[in-house]
Amino acid sequence: MYLRDNCRCSECFHESSLQRSFDTVGKLDPNILPEKYEVTADGEQIVLTWPDSHVSVFDSEWLHSRRLSDGEKSSYERSTLNREGVEFWDAKKLQDKIPRSDFHELMQDDRALFEWINSLHGVGIALVTNTPQKVGQAEKLCDRVGHFKTTHYGHHFEVKTKYDANNLAYTSNFLPLHIDLPYYDYIPGVQMLHCIEQAPGTGGANQFVDGFHVSQELQNKDPQKFDLLTKARFQFIDIGKDMFGDFDHQFARNTIELDENNHIVRFAFNNHVRDSIMLTASPEETVQLYQAYLTLGKMLRDPANQIEHKMTPGDMITFNNSRVLHGRSAFTVTGQGNRFLHGIYLDWDSMYSRMRVLAKKFNIPFHC
Repeated sequence: MYLRDNCRCSECFHESSLQRSFDTVGKLDPNILPEKYEVTADGEQIVLTWPDSHVSVFDSEWLHSRRLSDGEKSSYERSTLNREGVEFWDAKKLQDKIPRSDFHELMQDDRALFEWINSLHGVGIALVTNTPQKVGQAEKLCDRVGHFKTTHYGHHFEVKTKYDANNLAYTSNFLPLHIDLPYYDYIPGVQMLHCIEQAPGTGGANQFVDGFHVSQELQNKDPQKFDLLTKARFQFIDIGKDMFGDFDHQFARNTIELDENNHIVRFAFNNHVRDSIMLTASPEETVQLYQAYLTLGKMLRDPANQIEHKMTPGDMITFNNSRVLHGRSAFTVTGQGNRFLHGIYLDWDSMYSRMRVLAKKFNIPFHC
């Protein structure tokens, strides 16, 4: 039944679109068996003839890569579910060791582009240096991958102090560690922040923390609190006015999101847009939830888990917005200049699509 459904002939599989033409619902007999089969002389193909005389030919490599489970997970599934190449980190491991790429190399060299995306996949953060100091460069890099993600803040956004700011990022205040836009159902996967102008003095440095690493540490330290934060949902909210007019975004999500194999796949922490609404929690459960939340929050602020980097004009920091939290120290606006970052978002769908294409081009094993 599986083989008949996945026949690769031109009648059943459209070659240029790489999509199934066979009408599974209308034509597949769940009790079908081939009338005969034969292996080619070189052992590289098997030929099946069905009761209606239809012939299906399968390559050995194709069959092997898609073999049905015998009780153990296939090599493809194992590598995917184990998040191949993902490395958790703390300050000791990554301070002053953030993966780096040169902007001009990324624009010209596909192998460099693959390595940059691979760093974002594996470590969750990468620094792009030597970026021209003018607006639009993040978009150029984004075009090398796919397309950017538009939000209610626009096709791109500018992080600088603004009068009557509608977001704490647009002030000169201390900005606590957070991920962006947790009030979206589909959170932007990757954030790119291009430093065009930096505040003079000591302020304005960015802090970063690996939410996956801290989650794992919490699981080891206090499994009960970890378990609570994987099940209880916080409501996030953003209300105001920006490029596209009035907005009112609301969504509830787990702080630590696990897949069906209990691997950490997403992390969401943003205290300044966390709503006052507690979802389906009794007073007693609310106390427990606060205790877990505060424990996690203090771990995130532990200098042992936190790296800091003050961008200079021409730096572009890129990071996984569903894993790496970012924050900023306070700074002072002076007559010598203002701090100005130009930012855009991308989705992991685009990033992984490009990465798979490049992996095939350079014959690099990659499953994700």
